[in-house]
Amino acid sequence: MDEMNGAFEEKKRRKGGKRLMQPEKAAKAAKEPRAEKPPRVPRETSGKTGKVVGIVAGVLVVAYLGLGAWASASHKIYPNVMMGDTNYGGMTEQQVAEQLKASVAQAKGTGVDFVLPDGTEVAHVSLDEMPEYVDFDGLAKHIYNVYGCNDSFLTAGAKYLRALFKPQDAAQVVGAAYSPDLMENLVDTVCDSINCDPVEFAINVTEDGKVSVTKPQDGRATTDTAKDQIGVYLNGAYLSGGEPSEIVLEPASEGGVYDVIPAQEVDLSAQREAVIGQKVNATYDKETGAVTPGHAGVEFTLSDLESAYNAAAAGETVELPNATVETPDVTAEQLQKVLFRDVLSTYTTKVGGASGRRANVKLTASRITGYILNSGETMKYGPLVTPFTAANGYSTAPGYLQGKTVDMVGGGACQASSTLYAAALYANLEIVQRTNHGFASDYIGLGLDATVAQGGPEFEFRNNTMYPIKVIAEYYTSGGKDYLKVTLRGTKVDDSYVKIKTEVLETIPFTEEIVETDELAPGERKVEQTAYTGYKVKTYRNVYSGDGKLISSTFEASSNYKARNRIVLVGKSAAVTPTDPATPVDPGTTTPTDPTTPVDPGTTTDPGTTTDPGVTDPGTTTEPPVEQEKPGWLDTGLDR
Repeated sequence: MDEMNGAFEEKKRRKGGKRLMQPEKAAKAAKEPRAEKPPRVPRETSGKTGKVVGIVAGVLVVAYLGLGAWASASHKIYPNVMMGDTNYGGMTEQQVAEQLKASVAQAKGTGVDFVLPDGTEVAHVSLDEMPEYVDFDGLAKHIYNVYGCNDSFLTAGAKYLRALFKPQDAAQVVGAAYSPDLMENLVDTVCDSINCDPVEFAINVTEDGKVSVTKPQDGRATTDTAKDQIGVYLNGAYLSGGEPSEIVLEPASEGGVYDVIPAQEVDLSAQREAVIGQKVNATYDKETGAVTPGHAGVEFTLSDLESAYNAAAAGETVELPNATVETPDVTAEQLQKVLFRDVLSTYTTKVGGASGRRANVKLTASRITGYILNSGETMKYGPLVTPFTAANGYSTAPGYLQGKTVDMVGGGACQASSTLYAAALYANLEIVQRTNHGFASDYIGLGLDATVAQGGPEFEFRNNTMYPIKVIAEYYTSGGKDYLKVTLRGTKVDDSYVKIKTEVLETIPFTEEIVETDELAPGERKVEQTAYTGYKVKTYRNVYSGDGKLISSTFEASSNYKARNRIVLVGKSAAVTPTDPATPVDPGTTTPTDPTTPVDPGTTTDPGTTTDPGVTDPGTTTEPPVEQEKPGWLDTGLDR
């Protein structure tokens, strides 16, 4: 066994294995401190690395110089020089010229579509319209001078390497040799197609009675550089055989050719509220004298509007579902043709009395003539003619004050209101308010008068036709007599006319009072107060068709006229002989509400006699109702 161990140890020594210490040496080594090994010194390698880097750098320099020398000597276009879809990289100048000729020949018969980012086409250009290139060799030389390998070998290598990774667009420099001015018409056409105003939101009523909504769309305005850019695009497509056939136009924010003009924001709820409502007919603008268009009555729900709006494309107009439309009865075009075309009625009364009264009648006529009522409007007489003062132009004339006739400013002012009332009746217009005089008037028939006083009563009527009405009041003299004529002009829609039926329910006779006085000589008589017969009257409005058939008969108004006794002053100690009480004197007018306001007393003509042949004598209570013949379009027959 020991021999084997010895042999093993010997073998280990021969193999270079680790030798074991003798026991005594091992014990001594354990007691002594262990000495630290000195640091390992690295081998010298920096010299070798420097040599490698130098070799590599040298190789690269040699390669770069070789590449530069090769590129410079090649006389070819650098790589990736594009024009449209055609790559001119690697071509010689002569090859470029040949390729240009071939591409132009290929471009004939093709076209280019200019589209927006969403695919909407805004313009199409036929490349047949491009001007011919004559000097292809000159153009090829220009391209070679910009992109060709004609640099020194020191810079040619760098440009070659850069071209490998960054393609160049040769169309950018074509303009220098082929000016966009030659394509001015084509470029302008494209720019005009790009430019557009914003499409604003709108709700419209179509001619067939439908409602449509237009969704807003932003507008566009070409930039200052747009023409140059579009010229580049066309050159590129033309010189590359019509490729690309579609060019996407980007906004200026993306480096493109147009600025965006934003459309207005939309509040759908507010827009709906602004449109819905009842129909309105065309009207007459009293200030400008022009016709103001009306609009249809429209109704639809907000939910239907939102649904149609959301489904529409920008700038698209779509129909609103479930919308109702009521078109106007009178359009602006229709009204323009028939404005004040027809005489609806005319009524004439005789003007009598003192000169002051005549002047007042003439003044009131001038203040109502030319007055215009649109459909549905009313005319109040009082505000147009009051106040009845000298400062307002009125003269002194007989008027009633607390039942007595006195000279006051404004007497006779009611003759125009009465004449206007009669004209309104015969025009078949709606009477809003009217009050008869307190006493029957001699210048107009019973039931046809209308009294007006400052502070009330008032006369007012409404235009219940579909067209504007104009009041024309004329004061004129004929045969030595004065007349007031009121004409109402408007638009007749049929041949109907009006007759007024007057029914006298009661006649109230006056009596005569004798008053003795010392102021008169014995037996001398003087009428202190004229007399008036009283009447109770009902007025009816009968409407007839053009062939004379009665269409309607309606009660118009009741008129109660008071009787006023005649007062006769007689000198004392004289015999008194009463006059016939059946003879009415001075029909006069009603006592005003305001005792300081004069009311027209009229003249002293017998109320049974009318100056207007269109008005019938009221007669007595035993007479049947009479119908006053005065068709709306006829004059009273008085000669001017």
